Amino acid sequence: MRNTILIVVLLGSYSLSAQIKGKITYRLETIKDSIEQPFENKENTDAQNEVFALMHESQPVEGYLIFNDSIAIYNVEPKIDIPGWNNGSDGLIITRSNINLSWIMAGGSTTYYNDWSRDYSITQNSVSGPTKRVIQKPKEWTITEESKVIDGYTCYLATIDKRNDKKVKAWFTPEIHVKHGPRGFNGLPGLIMKIEDVVLLWTVTKIDIDNPEADDIIEPIEGELLTQEEYIKSSGNPFGDN
Repeated sequence: MRNTILIVVLLGSYSLSAQIKGKITYRLETIKDSIEQPFENKENTDAQNEVFALMHESQPVEGYLIFNDSIAIYNVEPKIDIPGWNNGSDGLIITRSNINLSWIMAGGSTTYYNDWSRDYSITQNSVSGPTKRVIQKPKEWTITEESKVIDGYTCYLATIDKRNDKKVKAWFTPEIHVKHGPRGFNGLPGLIMKIEDVVLLWTVTKIDIDNPEADDIIEPIEGELLTQEEYIKSSGNPFGDN
């Protein structure tokens, strides 16, 4: 009952608030203390050990969310050395070329766009072949009563269940009354200030309200529009919604 009241209060504060726009800078880093060391487990394959090594070598990157009341677009800082992969019969083969795995996991070259006035959310990428736009399903959040202050904003905890009893944890603030967040994490009644996704950590480092870039948000229109199921079937992309 108390949780229901909390949700009603949050939704009410969202609907009564004034219009807002701006640009949010997020820092994405791996939580290295929670990542297995390469060659620590003798049962791991060489490919698994390579991934663990890349995760420990990864460096923080920045992602940028530009938004207004209903529309938002998210991209990661540009990177010249973009890794390639081959989804052949022998499995995923990563070409190592100064790979910063944090850059990939933060969103890489993918653009994330959503428009809540249409309940429309897509990613645009050219990871495997021609550019495609992929329709994203709504996130299934559970809002809790747990709260804390982050950078002066009162934030509430919301979670998404993952496999093996893991959870995505998001801290959002209804004081910035938009339903946006980084890398397709959105749909909560307030801006997402922090995300803990098992071994990944997003944190807001800069809030620039009324940034003029928010006046020129352009919807990505290049590429065939597919559902997630159609995209996975056509591309064999092992990352699914990337």
